[in-house]
Amino acid sequence: MNQNNGCKNILRLFVFLSNFLLIIGFFTQIASAAPTISLSPTTGFSTIMISGADFSPGSITIYWEGNPIPTILSPLTTNPFGEFTAIINVPNQTEPGVYNITAIDSMGGQASAFFTVVNMTGPEGPIGPTGPQGPEGTPGEKGEPGEQGTPGEKGEKGDQGPPGQIGVLEEVLVVLAFIFSTLSLLIMYYHTRKKKPF
Repeated sequence: MNQNNGCKNILRLFVFLSNFLLIIGFFTQIASAAPTISLSPTTGFSTIMISGADFSPGSITIYWEGNPIPTILSPLTTNPFGEFTAIINVPNQTEPGVYNITAIDSMGGQASAFFTVVNMTGPEGPIGPTGPQGPEGTPGEKGEPGEQGTPGEKGEKGDQGPPGQIGVLEEVLVVLAFIFSTLSLLIMYYHTRKKKPF
């Protein structure tokens, strides 16, 4: 009876140690495995599905080029096996290039992957017709006066022009002077005649 109990105790201890070692090995494997993420798709310009594995159980934060980005499933956490799935929208849809996406868990474990934003801009179209002229804008402020320019070279003196015609007033004055001169001569002539005897 005692031998049976001893065998049972040894068997129980063996089973306990085996399970204990299995559990320790399982968690050691989880802790030693490096976190990884994969993207689907890896190129585009709209939404991205991120799958993560081997992260510490708990919350996950997604970063786009070092900046935290919201996920469609929020708050984002892992399952008991350290796995998660998240969906994000591309924040740089109109800026083609390669961008870094990083997932970090609550224990500091992290993994990164790269996403390429493709150029969806089509070729430039033809130039359209000129539109109507807009209203006149308000006048701007008066600018400062510019520097005075250098004086130009002095030109040669031109030929003297012909004498101008006598104006009407000058003609009248000339006629009046002629009349007064004539009257003066006549008066002097008659005056001298009166002094002489006949």
